[in-house]
Amino acid sequence: MTATLASPPFLDLGSFLASLEHSGRLRRVAKPVDKDWEVACIARWAMESTAEKDAYAILFEDVKGYSFPVVVNLFSTPEMYGSALGIEADEILQHWAKSLAKPLSPIAVNFGPVQQITHLAADANLLSIPAPVWTPGRDAGPYLSAANVITKDPETGIQNMGIYRMQIHDSRHAGLYFGGRTQHGAIHLRKYAERQQPMPIAAVIGAAPAVTFASAAKLPYGVDELSIAGALAGSGIEVVRAKTVDLLVPARAECVIEGLVHVGTSREEGPFGEYLGYVNGAAPAAVIEVTAITHRSAPVHHGFVQQMPPSDGHVVMEMGVLGPLWFTLTQKLKVKGIRNLAIARGSAGLSILVAQIEKAHVPESNRIGRLLAKFNSGLKFIYLVDEDIDIRDQDTLNWALSSHVSLPDDIEFVKGFSTGQSKDSRSSSSEGQELVPSPSSSPVAIVNATSRSVVREMSLPDPSLMSKTKENWAETGLPPLNPRKRLEKLLGSR
Repeated sequence: MTATLASPPFLDLGSFLASLEHSGRLRRVAKPVDKDWEVACIARWAMESTAEKDAYAILFEDVKGYSFPVVVNLFSTPEMYGSALGIEADEILQHWAKSLAKPLSPIAVNFGPVQQITHLAADANLLSIPAPVWTPGRDAGPYLSAANVITKDPETGIQNMGIYRMQIHDSRHAGLYFGGRTQHGAIHLRKYAERQQPMPIAAVIGAAPAVTFASAAKLPYGVDELSIAGALAGSGIEVVRAKTVDLLVPARAECVIEGLVHVGTSREEGPFGEYLGYVNGAAPAAVIEVTAITHRSAPVHHGFVQQMPPSDGHVVMEMGVLGPLWFTLTQKLKVKGIRNLAIARGSAGLSILVAQIEKAHVPESNRIGRLLAKFNSGLKFIYLVDEDIDIRDQDTLNWALSSHVSLPDDIEFVKGFSTGQSKDSRSSSSEGQELVPSPSSSPVAIVNATSRSVVREMSLPDPSLMSKTKENWAETGLPPLNPRKRLEKLLGSR
């Protein structure tokens, strides 16, 4: 791979990697690494030891025993996520709203790079793919953690695409864990089971960033995620018909695994380190019988390190919730008063929603909080804060919660909503549970940290003096300033 300048739209993984490398946000590891422990350990250390502004992806060039390189940490910050779409982090929700309003249908082609090499039937060997063990010492084996799984409604013919974990069992079989009965792939499987027919499936690895983002999104049933991916990317996604199943797959992906899920077939799947930050126990799950594997002549394997939050998998999950939610609130319902939305960093991808409330609408913040609770996608907490709070900065968020919340008056519990999670950390290691469980019901806690009374002066120097100091910073001889956005917001609100 050469470090050439690439710009959006990124319609394949390679062009995005070239852009990251050009900007210094892709680091190569040349030393041989073991996929069953080193990949995950190196990736985790890099994430935990790097400031968000310096975050980078890692390309492992030499994976012992395999010809494919492995890339991780691609979307570990909102800035990197935004760069994959050619926008700033602050523009992500608006970009999602525009894309959902005007989808772009996929473009059918006769051939694509993903089918340069084709392995059919017994020649299709899952063990040739360098799928890492993502929680070394705890997972049951290697997993495809970022596979974009495509299935089709047998009644309407509309395809669905979602990111579901897949454990590699052997050369021809992989486990398929949907995570809940309401997942659209699980609905498709039940429909095929009612017809006593095997369900065709295609798992796409190393797709264009927009394809992965759309795959992770919480969209209504019956929406073809590939059409949303095209809108996100700014160009229709080229698709080609799979070799052995009646499905359309991204033509410029790195690899596609084709197969069938037979009715009534299951196999023990797990344990696996899940996105909540705990190991999920083993239980029976659906099984994919592989019928073909196609890939580029020189493919790259992409995976999510999505165990203990935060991670790039969590960022993709979060934006997949926030984008459609922002579209519904601002464009469909025309809700006023919400300046911005975020998922609190480290809150397991979904659990804590933070809403920035415009100053003029603070008096109705409780009503806005209850409205947000109705669109629950697995939330446990909703934090309402003022518009001058940097909702992506944990220090500022904690300050707002500590200084603006009066207990118990500013906390409201709204009951009867699905958590979207079948269990919490206290039961996540239990054995033998159903791996396509029904979501549990739980109240949502709305924490109102807006300033509804007289606002006290913040204990920061006068903004004019701060500005003067910044202008003359070079005179101090100290390292160059790189201030966090939180300080600019707080100074600007004074």
